[in-house]
Amino acid sequence: MGKHDFLTPKAIGIRMKAKGLQKLRWFCQVCQKQCRDENGFKCHTTSEAHQRQMLIVANDPDKFMSGYSEMFEEAFLENLRRRHGTKRMRATHVYNEYIADKLHVHMNATQWETLGSFVQYLGRTGKCVVDETEKGWHLQYVDRDPKAIARQEELEKKKKAELDHEERNRLFIKRQLKIASEKEGAETQQRPTKLQRGEGGGKIKMSLGVMKEGKKEGGMKAAAFGASVFEKEGEVTRDERETESEDKRLNKRHAVDAIMEEEERRRKEKSRRLKEESKRQRKENWVTAGIVVKVTNKKVGDGAYYKSKGVVKDVEGKFCATVELLDSGDVLRLDQDDLETVIPKQGRKVKIVNGLGRGCTAKLLDISVDDFCASIRIDSGPHRGEVLNRVEYEDICRLAEE
Repeated sequence: MGKHDFLTPKAIGIRMKAKGLQKLRWFCQVCQKQCRDENGFKCHTTSEAHQRQMLIVANDPDKFMSGYSEMFEEAFLENLRRRHGTKRMRATHVYNEYIADKLHVHMNATQWETLGSFVQYLGRTGKCVVDETEKGWHLQYVDRDPKAIARQEELEKKKKAELDHEERNRLFIKRQLKIASEKEGAETQQRPTKLQRGEGGGKIKMSLGVMKEGKKEGGMKAAAFGASVFEKEGEVTRDERETESEDKRLNKRHAVDAIMEEEERRRKEKSRRLKEESKRQRKENWVTAGIVVKVTNKKVGDGAYYKSKGVVKDVEGKFCATVELLDSGDVLRLDQDDLETVIPKQGRKVKIVNGLGRGCTAKLLDISVDDFCASIRIDSGPHRGEVLNRVEYEDICRLAEE
């Protein structure tokens, strides 16, 4: 059998089949069959196999359409995320890349009739940032990966901490400079006094006339002598003033540096002391009587008590707690590994169950949901009045009487 001519329909069909990409409108998603032309697609729709598949789809069309829509959306977003990340791209460009895959889910099997309606859906659901221009729809992928979000939050927290530290240092230096300038002003302030005249109270006379020849030599010597004395005195006075002002500036700088070094040393010493004491007071067991805890073991009561809150009535062997549930009143004996602490609202009383101030009561000042930590002020014990920042949730617990 000879080869077909280059531009005959048969030759064109063979090349299209070899390429693998043909008209999307002649593809049957239910049967996974690609037809070459309209006549072939019409023949397929009237075939017995296609009719059987359509009867199955007719029993639950919403199920099939939602399934194809989910597959199309997932594959489209995966292609956008892998190829372009969070860059702003034209929707038609991304769609052409997606349909280049021979086995892709076709849009005519989904709930979206056009690419524009699908892009608007992505914008409404917050999965992409979309906008429409003269060139068409553009979209930008929103990365909601937990690792990426955590990494971004960590960078933001680090940047915020650096800014807060710089701002605190700036305010501290400004305050110390103000204190130093006030002290210097109090020491060097001079008050005006009245002019003290001599006994004669005469006027000061100066002669600038031409001297006589006989007295020229002596006068020149006297004038030279007098001028040198005054010049020297002026120079000494100017040098002294410059030296004095330089000394003042150096003293001020040294005073501020000394104050800052002392404050930094005290802060580091206090932080080191608190860390050592916190490490010394941290124990393996934390459960204690009089606190409210939550059940975290799904196997307790076949899941009936999961996430239930209760009050610890007694502790045996440091780790086994007797818990009375708040809702049902049931009493359970649980290990501390099956429990977790309960954090109350801001401003309520808590008990420190581990770390610095263990066993003392405190007031909950602030809660950082993103960092899973809180700020508290100790109300009892040797550290009363001490404010602790970034205290983990596991180290504090709600009091039962609260």
